[in-house]
Amino acid sequence: MPISVSASTSISRSRRRSRSALAIAVLGTLAVTAACSSSAAEKSGSGDPAAAGTVAKQAVALGTAADSQGPDPAVPGAKSGGTVTVLEQSDFSHLDPARVWSSANQTADLLLTRQLTSYQQVGNTTKLVGDLATDTGTSSDGKTWTYHLKDGLKYEDGSTITAQDVKYGIERTFQKELSGGPQYLQMWLTGKTDYSSTYSGPWGGQDLPQIETPDAKTIVFHLASVHADFPFALAMQAYSPLPKDKDTKSALDQHPFSSGPYKVDSHDVDKGMVLSRNAYWDPKTDPVRHAYPDGWTFEFGAQAVDINQRLIAANGPDKDAMTFKVTIGSDLAAQVNSSPDLKARLVNEVTPFSEFYNINTRRVTDPKVRQALLEAFPRAQTRQLLGGPVYGDFTNTILSPVTDGYQNYDLYNVPDTGDPEKAKALLATTSNPHPTIVYAYQDDTAWQQGAVAIQQALQKAGFNVVTKAISTKNYLDQTQKVDNQYDLYWGGWGPDWPSASSVIPPLFDGRQITDGGGNNSLLNDPAVNAEIDRIEAMTDLKAQDTAWAALDKKIMQEVPIIPWVDPRQVSLYGPGLGGVHTGFIGTCYPLDVYVK
Repeated sequence: MPISVSASTSISRSRRRSRSALAIAVLGTLAVTAACSSSAAEKSGSGDPAAAGTVAKQAVALGTAADSQGPDPAVPGAKSGGTVTVLEQSDFSHLDPARVWSSANQTADLLLTRQLTSYQQVGNTTKLVGDLATDTGTSSDGKTWTYHLKDGLKYEDGSTITAQDVKYGIERTFQKELSGGPQYLQMWLTGKTDYSSTYSGPWGGQDLPQIETPDAKTIVFHLASVHADFPFALAMQAYSPLPKDKDTKSALDQHPFSSGPYKVDSHDVDKGMVLSRNAYWDPKTDPVRHAYPDGWTFEFGAQAVDINQRLIAANGPDKDAMTFKVTIGSDLAAQVNSSPDLKARLVNEVTPFSEFYNINTRRVTDPKVRQALLEAFPRAQTRQLLGGPVYGDFTNTILSPVTDGYQNYDLYNVPDTGDPEKAKALLATTSNPHPTIVYAYQDDTAWQQGAVAIQQALQKAGFNVVTKAISTKNYLDQTQKVDNQYDLYWGGWGPDWPSASSVIPPLFDGRQITDGGGNNSLLNDPAVNAEIDRIEAMTDLKAQDTAWAALDKKIMQEVPIIPWVDPRQVSLYGPGLGGVHTGFIGTCYPLDVYVK
C-alpha cells in the first residue's frame, strides 16, 4: 500500500485502488500507525516518548486447524462491559467491505465483518488462521484453493453465513460502482489487470465461474496462476461475505450488514457512529476477535490537537477513549515524557510502512550518481523537521521488519546525517561530477524546510539542485506520472499482508509502470522482472521469503530509492482502557480492548 501526504506536516499511510497489477494508489489523512516490530536500532537520535526500544522482528506463520478454532485466547485481566469512545478527525470514507482498503476503514470493519482467514494476535505472536474457514485453506498446486466453513456462523439478524455469501461478497468487488477496494483476487481469478473485461460483477445477474460453491459450506477458488500467499490475501476486509438479498448497494457503505461481533445502530455521517453487540456472533467460532465492550461510540470532526488534549485530560467518557490513528507529535513529546501517567497509556511502536525517496531511474541513469544521492542525503535532518525520533526509525532496506523474509542489512553504511565528501568522491568518478538534480516536494512548511536541508546537503556533495514545490493536493498526481520531470521525490509503501509479494512487485516490476502506479522510481530491469516471476511461481512460502530478501538486496545495488524511515505509531488512550496496542493493519487495534 502506498503512503500519501496530507495538508499537515505528518504523513498518512493507507490503501486504495490502483490501475496496475498489484499496485496500490494513495489515500490519506493524518495517521502514523503501527505494527508489532521495529526496524534496526538507529545510528543517531533518541527522545521518543516512553523511550520505545527496538522490538525483534516477528514473522507471521500459517496457523493450523487447531489454531483456527475459537474462542480467541483471553487477554489477561480483561473483562466484559462498558462503552469505548473512539475519537477521530474524520469519518470513515467507506464501510462497505468491497470499498474498504485504507487502514482506518479496515480497522473499523474489524468490528463489523469476518473473512475466510484473519490474523490471531496473542501477546507477541501473530498467526494467520481460519476465521470463517476451518483452516487457512488447502491447495495441491497453488492455483486451486478449497475452504470449508465452520458451524454456527451467523449475521446480525441470526441468518447463517454460507459459502454462496462469501462468493457474492467477492463478486461485488468487481462492480465498477464499488470503487476504492483492493484488486488482488479480481486479478488473480481472471488473470487480467483489466478484470472487468472478463467479469463485471453480480448486479446484472452474472456468475463468476472461477469461484465454485458445491454446497453451503464449501468454496473453491480457481486462480489463473500460482499464488502461494493466497490465504493472506483472503484476510483483507474487502473479501467479506454478504447475502445477495442484503446488498443495499450504495447504502451499504454507511450501514454494513454485520458478520462480526458488533453491528451499526446509528451512523450520522461526519459526526458520529454507534455500535452495539451482534447478539448472534459466537466467540466459540472466532479465534481472532474479542468483544469485551458492550458498545463503541465514535466521534468525528475534531482536530488532532484537540483529540490529544482530550485524551490527556481523560475527563468523563474520555477516560474510556482511544483513537485508531491520531498520533502525538514533537509538540507533545516533552509533556508525555515528563508524565509517568501519560507514558503508561501510550502506544509507541513501529508501523508496517516504510518511507523513502524515489530516484527517477529514467532520468538519473548512472547508478553511481544514484548512490551518491543516497550517500549525501540528510536523513537525520529531514526526520528532525517532521518530529524527530518520534516520527520513525531509520531503515536501510526495502522490506520493513514486519514483512516475512525481512533481513536487516546496510549496503552502504552511510551515517544518518549523510556523507557529502564520500558522495563527492563517487561523483568524481562519473562523466559529470556536478549533475543537476530536480527535487520535488510537498508545498507546506515542514517539507519546505526539508527541501532547504536536502538542497544544502546535496550541494555540498557537488550536485546542482533545483527545487520544485508541488501543492499538497497535486503532489501524488504529479510525482506518480511516468513522464514526470523530477529526479528525486518522497514516497512510501507498506505490505497488504506480511509478504514481500505485496511490496517488491508493485514497487519495482518494470511491467507495472503506469501513471498512478506504485513503481515511482520507474525501475525496469529485465533481470529484476524475471526474478519476480520466478519467485511468484514458487509454492513454498519459506523459499519465497528467502528469495524476496535476496532480491531486496539486489535491487538496492541499483539504488532506485533512498531508504529513510519506518514510521512510528505514537498514540494516547484513556486510563480506563486496557488491551490497547497496535495491530496487523497498522493502527491501534480494537479487538483486545476492554474497559477496566
